Amino acid sequence: WIIEPFFRDCKRNLGLNGYQVRSQKSITRYLIIMLVAYTYSKLCSGVALSFNTGFKKIQNNLRKTQVINIYNAAIQGEPINKIFEYLKIA
Repeated sequence: WIIEPFFRDCKRNLGLNGYQVRSQKSITRYLIIMLVAYTYSKLCSGVALSFNTGFKKIQNNLRKTQVINIYNAAIQGEPINKIFEYLKIA
């Protein structure tokens, strides 16, 4: 079945199994978000549309962006408390 890898990857990496919704509208919205995130990950892989490769690339890019933002804030003399607020760990 071609849909099985989709559900496995969404459950494992995108939190599909932990999200609880009650209304039809919420379920539809959530599935659309899952489909977009899954497709984006596959397109970002650049290697035979591999979800895992694309997902890891996206995660690494997000981490790099976060480090760059922290570095730039430190260079500009931002107080550590502001950086903690930005990271939502204050």
